[in-house]
Amino acid sequence: MTTKEADLVLRGARLLTLAPLGGERPRVGPAAGDVGAVEDGWVAARDGAIVATGHGSSWERLQLVNAAAVDDVGGRVVMPGFVDPHTHLCYAGRRWDEFAARRSGSDYLAILERGGGIHATVRATREASDAELLTLLRARLDRAVAQGTTTIEIKSGYGLEPEEEIRLLRLISQLRSEAIVDVAPTYLAAHALPGKAGGDRRAFLRAAQSVLARICREHLAEAVDAFVEKGVFETDEVAPLMHEAAALGLARTVHADQLNDVGGAAFAARVEARSADHVSRASADGLRALERSGTIAVLLPGSALFVGYPPPDARRFVAHRVPVAVGTDHNPGTSPLEGMPAAISLAVTLCGMTPQEAIVAATANAAHALGRGKRTGALVEGRRADIVVLETDDERELAYRLGVRLVRSVYANGQRVAQHEFIS
Repeated sequence: MTTKEADLVLRGARLLTLAPLGGERPRVGPAAGDVGAVEDGWVAARDGAIVATGHGSSWERLQLVNAAAVDDVGGRVVMPGFVDPHTHLCYAGRRWDEFAARRSGSDYLAILERGGGIHATVRATREASDAELLTLLRARLDRAVAQGTTTIEIKSGYGLEPEEEIRLLRLISQLRSEAIVDVAPTYLAAHALPGKAGGDRRAFLRAAQSVLARICREHLAEAVDAFVEKGVFETDEVAPLMHEAAALGLARTVHADQLNDVGGAAFAARVEARSADHVSRASADGLRALERSGTIAVLLPGSALFVGYPPPDARRFVAHRVPVAVGTDHNPGTSPLEGMPAAISLAVTLCGMTPQEAIVAATANAAHALGRGKRTGALVEGRRADIVVLETDDERELAYRLGVRLVRSVYANGQRVAQHEFIS
């Protein structure tokens, strides 16, 4: 048998492999809470890919190359890097006034109708230069990575007009080319109706759809998204957009049933979306549709917390065997979360997940929600060496110690990209 070569070994760990169970597919049922724990475990990588895992001293059979880094982590948790499947990182401006207004009783949709909400961010984003937006993007990505995120989806959506959306996608593409972590760009084609559209929703959606082929040619996005909600866009309005996206080979995702049950989850299943996101108000019929289609429900508890609507009940999705992922929904107006540990904690405390289910939702299932189920989200041979070392020997602390920094080291593609010191 050929001896495997490694240039990175993390040993002496409580190793959470998240190894696939019964095939390469999202986890449901009992598997949704199985983190694949190995005591006194180790993981080895070379050239950015995992080459082996094991336990005890068996790592000594590896051939160490290229001045290999070998780190005994002293019983700490070693796990896959976090996968954030839903963010709006590309924007300028702040919305503190709106946050305070909502805390005083103002309604989110009413704020939107008055030109606030998304529209306030659109104005600030359009006024910002490309250099300013890139600086903001890089800083936000750095903060997410420092908290363990090694794969992240970034949406456009604060340009609204097609040319402005393409501008944002190009900036996201530039960030993607620079980053060691994996960036998944999404064209949020239907986020809100711009003021200059004069209420002509169908004309706006036709214009948003008209640039899909161009986005494909320039490889600016992997997926297309739409905000399906009462007072925003209806399912029949965005159906042509989704069908053309499918014809062009773009993945589909949907902001679905966040504030009202508008049939968004069932619609996401019909258009074979890879995820339906928010889904706080999804009906039983919607859940059954997601179960049949295999579409992943991405729960975003940060938004529920900050906007103040009832959070999604994870037990409903688990009972229906719908695969569940968790994300931050980082955005300036309704979810300022920047790190996945907070999303994991809120998924447990607000949505009713177990700590292990939330970890699966933030790694393996989130990777599937971004079409990366065979690339990342687990510590198994052939996957990207995206690894997090926690300052604890018990992964349940991620949920229990909300607001406490537990990420010690972060490796992306086999390279250490963050290291934090802790007071002993």
